[in-house]
Amino acid sequence: MIEKEQFVIFKRGNMELLSHYLEQQKKQHPEIINWKNHIVGDNLSYSFRETLYTRGTYPSNLHYHDYYELVIFEEGDINYICEGGVYHPKYGDIVLIPPGKFHMSTINCESTLYKRHVFYLYPSAFNFIGHNELTSFLSNEKNGEIFTLASMDSRQALMSLLQDLKKTFDGALSSLEEALVLAYVINVFYLMNKDKALGKDKTSVLPEKILAIKYYVDENYSQISSVTDIAEHFFYSREYISRLFRKYFDTTISDYIMQRRIAKSQELILKDLPLIDIAYQIGFGSLSTFIRSFRSVTGVTPSEYRKLREDVFS
Repeated sequence: MIEKEQFVIFKRGNMELLSHYLEQQKKQHPEIINWKNHIVGDNLSYSFRETLYTRGTYPSNLHYHDYYELVIFEEGDINYICEGGVYHPKYGDIVLIPPGKFHMSTINCESTLYKRHVFYLYPSAFNFIGHNELTSFLSNEKNGEIFTLASMDSRQALMSLLQDLKKTFDGALSSLEEALVLAYVINVFYLMNKDKALGKDKTSVLPEKILAIKYYVDENYSQISSVTDIAEHFFYSREYISRLFRKYFDTTISDYIMQRRIAKSQELILKDLPLIDIAYQIGFGSLSTFIRSFRSVTGVTPSEYRKLREDVFS
């Protein structure tokens, strides 16, 4: 177990890509990024985050990643948005975001103290101890959800384990404490796998108008050449479409299209297709443009990404 600074480049596997996203957060809001990520094995990280946010400092923008995100919620007036569904978590709720799902969170008030435990991981996170069944519950959910543990005893045990895990990282870890951390994490995932209750219903959904625009982009990102194409399809002005998308997702349509293309390219790269074929299939006009865009989103080139993912499963 090695404790590293919060925006470290992880040594193995695609956890290296995580650091690129975190670096972007740090650049946008360096004053409120106050947590550390701790590596557990090769393909899992944990952090406890306690942050006082205002509307002006909350880092809310639509994004995706190719690993699972698990947020165990403690406190805060926060909404999670995943592929159009809006969820409002309560104490002990678990937010599950699968790979490739575009999501964001938003603040509901002028100021809130947001406390949560966050795990980033691949399904192979526990292969190094020979127990990949600890993550089997992840594959049952494809679209993202909020769930709780079925029994009150399990919920209390989960939150107690997380508090113990958080406290263990307060100082430098001895070899014995490293083993304790692993034991806590195994127990956390044991409970989530064993006692997972049915997911909670969405609190609400985004307005039909913005969802229609998003779904149109999701289906046609490889053919769309500009925001004008979308505006003409809906008989809106380019300015109105852009303003509406920014209002709800805090990002531009152009950035979203690029992220959609890169997300699809990551799937195709793992199928070992030639990069030039991937570039044209997802809507890029040249291989060089694809490589440059891929690196801007992930922090690595497509070839480096393929090698990193091979390392994850080797």
